[in-house]
Amino acid sequence: MPSPSDPGEVSSGHGLRQRVESLVEEGDWAGVHESLVDSDRGVLLADPGLAYRFAEALYFTGRIDELADFASAFEAHAQGTADIESMMRALNLAGIAAFELGRVTLARAKFDALMGLSEAELNEEMVARAANNLGAIANLKGHRHEALAYYQLASTIYQRLDVPRGLAQTHHNIGVTFRDLGQYEEASDAYAQAIRLSEGLSHEPLAAVATIGRAEAKVLQGDAELGTRMAERGLELARRIGDPLAEAEALKVRALAALEASGRETPGVPSEASALADLETARGLAQRSGNRLLEAEVERDLGRLLIRLGRVAEGRALLERAASCLEALGATAELRALRKDLERLP
Repeated sequence: MPSPSDPGEVSSGHGLRQRVESLVEEGDWAGVHESLVDSDRGVLLADPGLAYRFAEALYFTGRIDELADFASAFEAHAQGTADIESMMRALNLAGIAAFELGRVTLARAKFDALMGLSEAELNEEMVARAANNLGAIANLKGHRHEALAYYQLASTIYQRLDVPRGLAQTHHNIGVTFRDLGQYEEASDAYAQAIRLSEGLSHEPLAAVATIGRAEAKVLQGDAELGTRMAERGLELARRIGDPLAEAEALKVRALAALEASGRETPGVPSEASALADLETARGLAQRSGNRLLEAEVERDLGRLLIRLGRVAEGRALLERAASCLEALGATAELRALRKDLERLP
C-alpha cells in the first residue's frame, strides 16, 4: 500500500477531499458515506478531515453502531499521533455515539474528558460542544435547569465566535428542554431560531430536526393541524437527505398529532389507523439505527395507542419494555410518567 507521502496518494487524496467537500456543501451525506466507506481505514484515519467527514456521514445516515466503532478507532489513532485537535473531535464523536446507543455513563465520561481537554487547550468552540452535549445528558436525567445552564454557556461562546451551526444546535437543544418543562411557546421559539440559522447555512439535517421539534411543540400546544403540516415538512426533508432518525421523529410527531385530534374532525390530520402505521414504521427505523432513547419513546407512544385501541396486553408489554429502557438510560422524569401509566392499567 502506498504511504501517505506517495505523490499518487496525495493527488488522489486531494481529489477525494474535494469531492467529499462538494457533497457536504450539497448536504448529500449518503454520497459522502458512499465515497468513503470503501476507503482503507488506516488511510482514512491518517487524514483527520476525511475521518471526521466520514464520522459525520455515519451519524447523519443513522449508522450509529458503526459510528461508535469508528470513533473509537479515531480516538486511538489521535492518541497515537498526539493530535490534540483530532483527539477532541474523536471524544465528541465517541460521546455522541454512546449517547445515541444508550450508553449514558460512557457518553458522560467522553464529554467530561472533552471539556477538560478543550479547557486546557483554550479551545472555546470545543468547550461549547462539550457544554451542549453535557446539557443533553442533564436534560435526559431530568435536570432541566442544569441543562439550560450548559446551553447558556454554549450559546454565549458560539455567539462570541460567530459559529451559527453550533448556535443552531444549541437553540434546538434549548427547545427540547423547554418542551420537557411544559413551556411550549418558549420551545417553539427556540426551534424557530434553530430553523432560521440552519436554513441560512443550508444545513438540512439541522433544519429537519428543528422543524420536527417545532411541530411537536405546536401539537403539545393543541394545534394538531399546524403540527401535522410542520411534521410532514420535516418528514419530507428527512427522507430527501436520507436521515432515518429524523424520519422516525417526524413519524412519531405526526402520530402524536393524530392522537391529539382524535374524536374531532380536524382537516389534514391523520387518523388513529395512520398513527398506528406511523409509529410502527418509526419503531423499525429507531431499532435499525440503534437510537435507544428514540426507540423507547416510540414504544411508549405505540403502547399507549394500542391500549387506547383495546389491545391492552400488547400495549402493556410495550410500555414495560419502554420503561426498562428509560430506566437503563437514566431518563428519570419520563420514567416516572410512564410508571404512572402502568399503575393506572387494570
